[in-house]
Parts: sequence; C-alpha cells; structure tokens
Amino acid sequence: MLRSLFGLFILTSACTQLFAQSTKSDVLDYLKTLGNGKYLFGQVATWVHNENPDMDDENNWVRKVYEKTGQLPRLGVITYDFEDNPFSDSEWNQGVKKMFDNGMLAAIYSWYDNPSGNPWNGPVDIDKIFDASDNPVKTNFYQQMDRMAANIKWLEDQGIPVIYTPFVELDDSNKWHTKGGQEAGIRLYRLVHDYFTNEKKLANIIWAYHTTQRQNALPDHYPGDAYVDILGKSAYGTGLIFTEYEWAVDRKKNHGKVIWWAELGVRGKDDEPRDCLDVLRKLNDSFPELAGFVFWSDAGYYNVVGNQNGKELMANPQIVTATK
Repeated sequence: MLRSLFGLFILTSACTQLFAQSTKSDVLDYLKTLGNGKYLFGQVATWVHNENPDMDDENNWVRKVYEKTGQLPRLGVITYDFEDNPFSDSEWNQGVKKMFDNGMLAAIYSWYDNPSGNPWNGPVDIDKIFDASDNPVKTNFYQQMDRMAANIKWLEDQGIPVIYTPFVELDDSNKWHTKGGQEAGIRLYRLVHDYFTNEKKLANIIWAYHTTQRQNALPDHYPGDAYVDILGKSAYGTGLIFTEYEWAVDRKKNHGKVIWWAELGVRGKDDEPRDCLDVLRKLNDSFPELAGFVFWSDAGYYNVVGNQNGKELMANPQIVTATK
C-alpha cells in the first residue's frame, strides 16, 4: 500500500498495516509484547506551541524525525490545546488520523484550560468540579470533557484506537490540575476516565498516566489499576533515569500494565550533543522491562533531531518504528 508522505511515496510494511483494522485490545496486547530487547520508538508530534498537527507540515516533529532519519516513529502524540486553541478540532483529529493511516500508533494528550478562567498555572478550586450543583468552574470543565469526548468518538468512528493521557505529568505542581494537592490530580483523572467510559461510552481508549521524574511520584499519584493501562515517567537530562522502576515492573508483571518512558529528553540545552544509542544501552542494561520511550519535542536537543546517531538508533533491529 502506498501513502503520500512529505511529497514522497513510501511503501508501508506489514508492520505498519498491523493495526489498520484493530481494537483497543489489539493495540494493548501488542504493547504488552514489547520490552526485553524490543522497544517502541515514540515521538511527541505537537505540544502546545502552535505546532501543526499535520505530519506533512515542516513544524511537525514527526516530519522532522523523518527528515533526519528516513524513518517514522512507531507512535506519535498530538496535543489538543484547549487553552490557546491554535487549531480546530477537525485539524487535530485529521492529524491523528494521518499518523494512523501511515502505520503509526496514535496517542493524544489533553491540555485542558484552567476551568476557573485563570492561567494554566493559576489557582482553581477543584472541589467545585465535584459539587452536586452547577457552578461556572464545573460547567467549564464538563464542556471541555464533552469536547474532548466528541473528538475521541470521531476517531473511534474511523476505527482508530487512541492512547490517551488526560493530564500530562499528573504530579506537576506548576499545572492547575494539582492545585488542590496530591489527591486533586487523582480525582480529576478518575473523573475523566469514568465520564468517558460510563457516560460517553467510548470504547477505543487506552488509558495512559505518567508523572515527572520526581522520585516516588509514580506510586504517590497513581489513579489505580482500574483506571490505567499504561504508566510511565518523564526523564530529562543526561541521566536517563526511571525511579520506581521496580514498582513499575510489579505493575507490569502482576497487574498487566504497560510501562515506558512517557517523556524522554536525552539532554539539556547547554549539554553537548548526545549519542542516541545511549537510550538503547540504558534500556538493555537497566530498564529492559520498559516497552519503549516517547521523545519530547519543543527542541531538537531532546530527541534524535539534535543529537548523534539518531538514524542509527532508529535503524537498530531492537527499535520498533513504523517503517520497519
């Protein structure tokens, strides 16, 4: 099957066509086969800085990775930004669909607007969202959930399972969703899960959860086994850390969870360019149970675009991409 990509044509392999007709269970079962020498390569295609969700756009990080390495990530992430609204819902949805049509697993981040009307890092009384009676904060957040649910329903109707992270870095104290303390993010995550599952009847969502790299964040903010399919940590800087690895491995082996680096930035702005093969070495030597990793965008120094041996990393037989 031939698909248009960046003005070129590429021949999709059997691997890329694997999920053309798939369910949530198909994708989740596949992800559970990864780790121990076979690692998924993921890339955040857009964050919330007006990066175009169309993978053919020069500012999309999937395109940047492809231009650098000649290969597509196995997974791409589109962020739906409800604060700045730089693109329409249709553009975001079509961006997810195009990635899926080109053999990539599709993932979504929500960037929910602070329902109080304050900035993304401003105060909010989260308890108001859970009030029995209506109020402006509750109404605002439910309207955003309805909007996000409608987008995921559209993707479901196209036969696209999505890996969905409702709150990026659930423990991050800078973001509004943590302003009510440790339990606030957990309550909000569970609310979105239950509303989408029970009220909206969405059946195509693989639920993802992750925290910052802060030690103990992963178990401290965990919404619970009934709410999470995939769990992970952020890792930024040269350390390539995954604290609570043993805790995460227990969730994998005894509770059926997929574990990975949910956000990976291999160096900081002022660090020297890094050998991307260090990622593979770290996985093999220290974190073999991880299913893989998702490189951050924003700047090339986080990922293969601005570091050494990015092409060699993606070409390695242990790394799963969409083009091999």
